Amino acid sequence: MSYATVADLELRLGQQTVIELTNPKQRSDSINVPVAEAAIADAVGIIDSYIGQRVSLPLAIVPALVKTLTIDLAVYYLKVKLGNTGKSDNGTNKLYDDADKHLQRFAKGETSLGLSIPEDDPTDDQPSNHADISSEERQFTRSTMGRLT
Repeated sequence: MSYATVADLELRLGQQTVIELTNPKQRSDSINVPVAEAAIADAVGIIDSYIGQRVSLPLAIVPALVKTLTIDLAVYYLKVKLGNTGKSDNGTNKLYDDADKHLQRFAKGETSLGLSIPEDDPTDDQPSNHADISSEERQFTRSTMGRLT
């Protein structure tokens, strides 16, 4: 499942910028959709590798932050991997670094992406990490032992 579309990328960056990013070595008047979709797919792959540790994939609902991270990572792939800038710039690297740090923190359980993490359901037949201990009522108490206590 894709967390963002080429239209989302265009809405965020503007049509001309996406045209330039997806056609790095040539002049064009249209977005190279397969290139944009490939960058989005790469971004989704990275995101899934992190969030898949804590939630079931594919996501039923895509939170806004996940869409934003997808677009940020796609821009990084379009600029750096395709060589659109000639060299990586600080702004593009910061997009990647910030997204990566946020995803790492989510994978460790330190932050939220707006996703609901299912709690353990005690009615499930799955094994749990706790022990249930039960016993008979105590036979020897202060009142039954009398003076021996």
